[in-house]
Amino acid sequence: MTTTPASRALPNRVNRTLMLLLKIAIIGTLLLTLASEVLSSTPGERPPIVSWVSWVQLAVSLFVIGVYVFYRPGRKRWIAAASIASLVTTGFDMLYEQGVRGVGTAELLALGLLMLFSVRHWDASPGRWVAFANGAAVMLIGFRVFAQDFASAAIGGSVMIFMAMMTMIGFGAYLRSLDRLRRETQEEVRQAERLELAREMHDFVAHHVTGMVVLAQAAQVTNTDPKQAFADIEEAGLAALTSMRRMVKMLRNDDGGAGTNPLGDLAQIEDLVERFNREGTDATCFISPELAGSSVAPEIAATAHRIVREALTNVRKHARGATRVRVVVAAASGNGLEVSVRDDGRAARGRLAESGAGMGLLGLGERIEAVGGQLRAQTRPEGGWETAAWLPRAAPEAR
Repeated sequence: MTTTPASRALPNRVNRTLMLLLKIAIIGTLLLTLASEVLSSTPGERPPIVSWVSWVQLAVSLFVIGVYVFYRPGRKRWIAAASIASLVTTGFDMLYEQGVRGVGTAELLALGLLMLFSVRHWDASPGRWVAFANGAAVMLIGFRVFAQDFASAAIGGSVMIFMAMMTMIGFGAYLRSLDRLRRETQEEVRQAERLELAREMHDFVAHHVTGMVVLAQAAQVTNTDPKQAFADIEEAGLAALTSMRRMVKMLRNDDGGAGTNPLGDLAQIEDLVERFNREGTDATCFISPELAGSSVAPEIAATAHRIVREALTNVRKHARGATRVRVVVAAASGNGLEVSVRDDGRAARGRLAESGAGMGLLGLGERIEAVGGQLRAQTRPEGGWETAAWLPRAAPEAR
């Protein structure tokens, strides 16, 4: 059905577990590499542990590994600190000849992983220069690692370091492009929802203004108390203003489009289900009789209509083998109503399942929150999927 976070809870938990195990394996590899580097040596060579300079390099390596372990998006200042510390340590090693192989392989690997974050969060504080400092630290650390090797080995090792660094830069740039694409897609969905709300504003306000006109006309031809007539007109006018304010607060740009969409209501939900039923799926609809008439505000009815439309679309796109769909619009506690769409299908796989990525419910959730409601989408214990929302019958006052 849909690919919302709630409906994809199990795959997300599996992914998080795998990523956690991968990070633990990387950290373990870095620490083992650091330990073996400090303690091991070739025949006729002293181990790095005998030099106090190597202890400084060990401390810096542990600091760089710690930055990788505790790094969170946007905390590039720590990457900058790790890169500067590595550069200073490398410069100190070049000036002070200690006569043993330097410590830096684990630090090199950790800096390479931090390079991915430097590029992915390119524009984060303190700036883009962090990536260049990180790259310099990666390349210059070869003076420590290859100081005791032959010139050919040092050149070959430096080339390998450069190629590995370029790979991390490319992967980081790829992840950065994915992040930007997702942000742009979310913004497009929100903008489309705001434009649709702007178009529907005409219908909502027209509904209330028409009621005001009817009240004024009735007062002219009947013996209605003028105070009562003015009170009714005032109430209708305040409702129109409330409806307009509620939608205007969600808009950020002017709508240059023309035309209006038809105003959906509870009665049109039955038409949606009937059309869906004709497409081959056993779909039924129940609307509580006590919700008929004027007990539900127009914008609430339109939101309920939108919920059913979006849920049925998701059933058609994402629910494999769905044979039954049940749509229920019933009275709920707290002077509200609950709209639910349940099916017995299985989650689709492949490109079709990923085509929406939950973007449809992103805009729907924004609309539901605007009228004071709550949305949930989740698996059903007996199988299938459920999209449901609680809505107030009377839309809350917009402030």
